Amino acid sequence: MKSPAHPHEKPHHPHWPLACLLFVYVLLLGLYSVHEPSTWLHIKTGAKILADGVIPRIDSYSYTVTGRPWTTDSWLSDILFHHLHRSTGAWGLILLKSIVAALAFVLLLPLNASSPLLAAGVLGAGALASWPGLTETPVFFDLLMLSLLIRTLRPRRKFAWSMVLQVALIELLWANLHGTTAVLGVWVAGLKAFKASLRADAEERLHHGAILVAAFAGCLLNPHGFSVVPHMFSGSAAGWQPLSPWFNVYSFFAVGGFWACWVCLQQEFFLSTTAASLLTASIVVPELRPLAILAACPVTALALGHHFKPVADTPARVARWALGMACLFAVHYGIVYVPLASARGYGAVSLAGARSFLKANGVSGRMFNEVETGSGLLEADRLVFVDDRAGLYGAAFMKDAARWPGRWKQLVEIYDFDYAVLLNRRALSYARVIDEDPAWVLAYADDEALVYIKRRGASGWLVAGAPRRLILPGRLWPDALDALLADPKTRVRALEELDRWIVQAPDSAQALLWKAYALAVLNLPQKAQHLLSLARGRGAFARDPELMACAAFVLERSGGGAETARLYHRAAFFLRRRGERQAEALVLARLGALYARQNDPKAGAILTRSRMLAVPAAEEP
Repeated sequence: MKSPAHPHEKPHHPHWPLACLLFVYVLLLGLYSVHEPSTWLHIKTGAKILADGVIPRIDSYSYTVTGRPWTTDSWLSDILFHHLHRSTGAWGLILLKSIVAALAFVLLLPLNASSPLLAAGVLGAGALASWPGLTETPVFFDLLMLSLLIRTLRPRRKFAWSMVLQVALIELLWANLHGTTAVLGVWVAGLKAFKASLRADAEERLHHGAILVAAFAGCLLNPHGFSVVPHMFSGSAAGWQPLSPWFNVYSFFAVGGFWACWVCLQQEFFLSTTAASLLTASIVVPELRPLAILAACPVTALALGHHFKPVADTPARVARWALGMACLFAVHYGIVYVPLASARGYGAVSLAGARSFLKANGVSGRMFNEVETGSGLLEADRLVFVDDRAGLYGAAFMKDAARWPGRWKQLVEIYDFDYAVLLNRRALSYARVIDEDPAWVLAYADDEALVYIKRRGASGWLVAGAPRRLILPGRLWPDALDALLADPKTRVRALEELDRWIVQAPDSAQALLWKAYALAVLNLPQKAQHLLSLARGRGAFARDPELMACAAFVLERSGGGAETARLYHRAAFFLRRRGERQAEALVLARLGALYARQNDPKAGAILTRSRMLAVPAAEEP
């Protein structure tokens, strides 16, 4: 047991039991976290740098902006990502991210030596609030670089030239791992130099000026110099943000962080100004929120130390702290990981089936794709229509690409697409606009993607003479089969199409669910239940709320009872966490109607929420 120390004691007294527990906790948060599609772009760029021997200066990934100036600000991370992905697959990169993030938070634990339990609690809550930044992108290196700088510059010790070397090396590494935000390291060093200039002699001011020069030089030693600074404000098309703009954990940390900076400004000028400036910047640049939370953690713990009496870190109290962190992780697992981790990005949404179909059939020409899938399709060595590099494409183009269903005909006329790869978003029915276009034929479908081929395009020979399909998978509810099954003339053909769909995509849960619905309509309940069981055993079923809702619909048609409502509730929860309002409205409408038939009093509230969430398709992004 350690005796209490002054709240602002020098940060060189690690608490190893708490440090190890905190490391494991943050490591688990990283292992069970969300993903980003842009990881594929970094992996592809790393491979390109190694193949060409130079850092790219112009874009070569999209035919719409080919030749436009573009480069990577994270060449070292890109190469590392490529090597890890090639040698270990997704798990190696996810593990690296988790270890780096855990180290970043653990390094700041000793900054409040008087109350390690309090400091560890604040850092644990901060790590939980930082989940949008725990993705496989160069952003996670920012956390570690900032922690290293704070640990190097905060101690009140006699100047040594080794500090200059440490700062230079940290900035040099930061600038090449993620040059976009490395300039923040120069700012932090500048705050330290400014603090030293207030109450120091000329020699000490010179020493701290050398630290600032070292940070500046280290940041400058990247392939782009300070030209990367404007990229911090270029934005991104995809990024995890809290669903509520104000009522979220980040907002609480921001308010608490500003309060803590005010409380500790005199004793901890460097920590306070660092945290306050990063919190202010994070309001303008949301991508900096995890970094701002990390910077606010030590000053918040120190400020709380003024209001709470330090307690001895007995084994019993450490065990209770560990139990509290386990509860926080359980909250993260249930509210963040389960509904969001499979929503999109590296290690989540897979286009493997669509990519295999394109390669096996030699599909060529100009491809249309959505923003969310652009980076993933780069892995297939195909020129994309758009990806998530918002700064490269421009705001107007990104707006058109995001709202493509309303501008489909104009886009086809401008870009002359030969084939299209779409996410199979059944609730929004985005694919309907192509289904209704006689110039296009659905050639492939699975749980994740739909592939359409233009009859008169470069690969039109694949669908030459093919009739229009009766079954169109880009729908949420399988009752589209009712009319087909009721007519003897189309019933046989519809059942044959369902069988071909199952054969073409044997891992697809949706194909099995639709066939199960058809069998239920034809009064073959045992066969329907068998296919339903097979569908629920598919990997996509447990992570796709639309498939859950479809299974509930099939169960409802078969008289599934309480399990039907449970699946509807789970699907609605997933969709609510993902911010998919229109899809949630459709599921709640079905659930409310089910409860109404059962005379359940919950029906009214559910149907009211469904009507509140429902929006016209034209308003969807």
